[in-house]
Amino acid sequence: MVGLALKTLRFRTGAFLAALVALFAGGVVVQGCGGLLETGIRGDVRAERLAAAPVVVTGSQDYPGHAVGTATDPMTERVLLDADVADAVAKVPGVRAAVPDVSVPVTVLGARSVGATGHGWSGAALAPYRLVAGVRPRADGDVVLDRTTASALGVRPGARLEAAVRGVPHTFRVSGVAASPATGRPVLFFTDARARRLYDRPGKIDDVGVLAAPHTDPAALADAIGDAVPGVRVLRGADRGVAEFPEAISGRQNLIPLAGAFGGLAAMVAVFVVGSTVGMLVQQRRREMALMRTIGVTPGQVRRMVMAETAVVALFAAGLSLVPGSAFGHVLYDVLVERELIPGEMVFRQGYIPRLAGLGTTLLTALAAAFIASRRVSRVRPTEAMAEATLQTRWVSPVRAVLAVLTLGGATALAVVTATVMTGPVAASTAAPAAMLWAVGIALVSPGLCRWLAVLLRPVGWLTGLPGRLATENASVRRVRLAAAVVPIMLVTGLATALIYLQTSQDEASGRMFADGLKADAVVTSPYGALPPSLVPALARLPQVAGASASVPGEGRLETVAGDRTVRPSRIDLQGVTASGAPQTVGRPAVRGDFADLTGDSIVLPADRDARVGDRVRLRWGDGEVSVLTVVGTFEPPRGFGYAMVPAEALLPHTTGGELPQILVKAKPGVLPEELTGALRKAAPGQIVADRAEAKAAYGQGDPTGRAATWLLASVVVGYAVIALVNALIVATAERRAEFALQRLIGATRAQVLAMTAVEALVTALAGIVLGTAVAAGALIPFGQALDGSVLPGGPRWIYAAIVTGAVTLTFAAILLPASLALRARPGEAAVAP
Repeated sequence: MVGLALKTLRFRTGAFLAALVALFAGGVVVQGCGGLLETGIRGDVRAERLAAAPVVVTGSQDYPGHAVGTATDPMTERVLLDADVADAVAKVPGVRAAVPDVSVPVTVLGARSVGATGHGWSGAALAPYRLVAGVRPRADGDVVLDRTTASALGVRPGARLEAAVRGVPHTFRVSGVAASPATGRPVLFFTDARARRLYDRPGKIDDVGVLAAPHTDPAALADAIGDAVPGVRVLRGADRGVAEFPEAISGRQNLIPLAGAFGGLAAMVAVFVVGSTVGMLVQQRRREMALMRTIGVTPGQVRRMVMAETAVVALFAAGLSLVPGSAFGHVLYDVLVERELIPGEMVFRQGYIPRLAGLGTTLLTALAAAFIASRRVSRVRPTEAMAEATLQTRWVSPVRAVLAVLTLGGATALAVVTATVMTGPVAASTAAPAAMLWAVGIALVSPGLCRWLAVLLRPVGWLTGLPGRLATENASVRRVRLAAAVVPIMLVTGLATALIYLQTSQDEASGRMFADGLKADAVVTSPYGALPPSLVPALARLPQVAGASASVPGEGRLETVAGDRTVRPSRIDLQGVTASGAPQTVGRPAVRGDFADLTGDSIVLPADRDARVGDRVRLRWGDGEVSVLTVVGTFEPPRGFGYAMVPAEALLPHTTGGELPQILVKAKPGVLPEELTGALRKAAPGQIVADRAEAKAAYGQGDPTGRAATWLLASVVVGYAVIALVNALIVATAERRAEFALQRLIGATRAQVLAMTAVEALVTALAGIVLGTAVAAGALIPFGQALDGSVLPGGPRWIYAAIVTGAVTLTFAAILLPASLALRARPGEAAVAP
């Protein structure tokens, strides 16, 4: 049968290429998404500034109660170490030196500002850095600059250097220039004493770089340090970079579900597209198989021939997809890094498991589709097979019916959960999978739906003359073939509309939330990324200002202790504000209590937290520290956007950088917007001042990282579906060469056949768009209810118009072009061609 399969493939080039394209694209997409998932699971991070330290000790980012390095919900800010940990590590046998290290966010000022990190000079040994000019820092005002930054700024030893630390300007003297073979990142080295003062975390350090004694095994040394100093995280090898770039931990937590969503949707689309393509190609050979049955070929031989053909094509396609699959995964990784969805320090990994997953998905899906498609034709009696070959009308099978019930039931359940249980943007986690289930379920019952759609679209035939009536009759009678062409259009339209409008709806709702909550008349930010905290009271004292408040985002966990002393954390977003300016600048009024009381150890909670003014609550900050705070007020946050307010001066020390990003300012009554902004610019020279309208417009740009993820997901999934659409329509149209030839033999002109085909393309496109819109509605309506109670999705309507236009254009091109090519042949030759 393998030999026969190879011979048949030689005479079925078009079918071979169609299957090859679908299988190849599916393998590439699955392998690329698998590479992202492996990258997230491994979480490898290059050590750069700590490259010379074989072992690094850092704070555990795991939530307390988890084994070190095992938590799936890490702390969101860097967890600091007590400074005496360095002394304890230094006493462990095999340690030559234990170097405490701190990282200070620094912005080097000049014609072009440069973001850098500042460290004590002792930490230079951890890269290692060596001086290439000048001397080490000896005085408080001395600094050593890395060679790349010094060259970019054009400074040499002895030059003056302006830099801002958390928005506060400083002047340093460049005492030297250093270089390291391990990293070229911007870095400044101060004296150890000056670095600790700028770090401003008394008694704390970021990490400890361990330099080992000669002939000491790093693994054994790491184990010894872990035993001697419990409660810390001891890293070696590829894990050391996590201490240097703790944001990679949250990046890993972001990448795993993101890659899972990518891979899951891509795999489902690949399975569906490959299965439908292979099944369509097999169904197109019904007449050939019927003839084989009439000359004595057994059902098993027919199935084995089809399986052998499919296996040959699948193996060939899988082999071709290996190199592009790895390259595609790296492209996805680069896009995610560029859009800051994951840190660039994470090392992309794509080993044999993603490749095997792509190969397995390609091969198993193709063989399963070929087996299912060939089974029915091969089992019927030869005379019945010949009769069925002329027109396929039966499409329901027990397996198909069960799958349709399961997918449509699952989609309905997810829609109900989205609308009734979920609130806010988190509802997208169930709405997106619902869209895919709706698409699969509708595709499974599409022949039945196409029967009714063909009836509803009969007016198209009435309006387009004889070719149009013939086209609509074709659609009514050959609903199974129509469904095969409609499903890819439904997939493209439905998934593109659902995925894109899920994001635009979130952006629009978030923008409304921001606008409703913005009571301030101006927002002050810094071109250097941070403002000095002392600027808040300075602005508040201006005669044009009624109130000024810091605005610091953060995250924490409210902890409650159950009867069995089990601590139950509840994640909550935090907003740091200034008590004296919060009543004037916060747009959500207090239900109980007063925002002006937000001083010291206090907190304002959402009203749905069932807390009363005067209650004491336990809050674990993002860096793992715990505080017991007094509830001084409650308020009603926007639906699905719950957060708590705390004093900004309390939140800032618990953030990794300790940087103040913006200040909200409210004008006194009668002060014009331009008068306020002018006074603010004069009082804060060099800072960015935006009035209320400008602040809303800037926020209206939405979440760039979330939008990037959505567009990337839509591009991958919908792009593959577009390939399937064009592939399926070209194959389906090319199959009709004999039909077109017979029409011309009985008197139809080439123009009339093309006109009929154009009307069929219109009917096919309209049917696909209707079903695709139903798929999108099944996900977007429940999501809108969960988000803000709306029925229509948020976002510009031209997006849907562009999707529909694209689908119609692709449909016409993929149908009319092969039809035109098929009509070039002489009718007599085409009518008898295989």
